[in-house]
Amino acid sequence: MSKVQVSWEGNMKFVGTDETGFKIPMDAAAIYGGQNQGVRPMELMLMSLGGCTGIEVGHILNKMRVKFDSLNIEVTGERVNDHPKVFSTIHVIYRFTGENIPVEKVMKALQLAEQVYCSAANMLNKVAKITYAVDINGTTYEYAPKLAS
Repeated sequence: MSKVQVSWEGNMKFVGTDETGFKIPMDAAAIYGGQNQGVRPMELMLMSLGGCTGIEVGHILNKMRVKFDSLNIEVTGERVNDHPKVFSTIHVIYRFTGENIPVEKVMKALQLAEQVYCSAANMLNKVAKITYAVDINGTTYEYAPKLAS
């Protein structure tokens, strides 16, 4: 079982702490009385998706012996207008740099990450349509998911 602690630090600021002691400050927007002292909770969800799929993609590519110099993940989300303002669409772009990165192996790693191993993706896709793309050294490839076999 996972367990975190979220503590109020005054005004609209909260700090989340995981079981190992890592901390993440969260704060509301100024319109809600926040003072820009932390990430917004909904943005943290997008970061969680990027981190979860990134860890899985990186791990799978390591097992495939695919080397890369850098991986940066951009996650954008559109929210519905009415409360609760959940994400309706999310788009994730994985930007790789390095030599001889085979796109077919990156796509296979992404398929395994998003369909099987990443809990955040599997949870969020029940609410939002998630799309993905891969950029390798400036060339972008749209990800077309295949049904898990």
